[in-house]
Amino acid sequence: MSLGDMFLKVEGTRSGIIRGEANDQAHRDEIDVFSWSWGMRSASAMGGAGAAAKTTVESLQLAKEVDAASTGLMAVMRNNELLKKVVLSVRKAGGQPIDYFVITLEDARITAYDVGTASEGSPRLVERLTFSFKKINVEYVGQDEKGQKKGGMNFAAEVS
Repeated sequence: MSLGDMFLKVEGTRSGIIRGEANDQAHRDEIDVFSWSWGMRSASAMGGAGAAAKTTVESLQLAKEVDAASTGLMAVMRNNELLKKVVLSVRKAGGQPIDYFVITLEDARITAYDVGTASEGSPRLVERLTFSFKKINVEYVGQDEKGQKKGGMNFAAEVS
């Protein structure tokens, strides 16, 4: 995906909304994201009668370019500030742009922050952040052949 298809909104308990540089009408002043990763893991074995194994909910990791939000995110990390809400919106291109995959974190914290060049010799500065959280909601919205919203599905979990 190209820069501009994914957006991050971060709201701190003390710092409020951390403003980025997104120019998109629906996500103005949010943070442009160019890659992210999240998942779950289970150590269950395939043998037996479906032995119960605990699923581990992983942290959300993302990468973004240095922007107006950078120092605010650094301060949140340094002060171990609780984040009320973190919303990652992924947009599907088409006739009508649709946020078709949205991850919402509640009671989150930035647990890792790194900044450096994108690659050796590159002047592009990239930040990599990791968010841990207590609650996660994942929403998927389908799209019909005309590019309109069609149905939706949710996944929600609390992390202990």
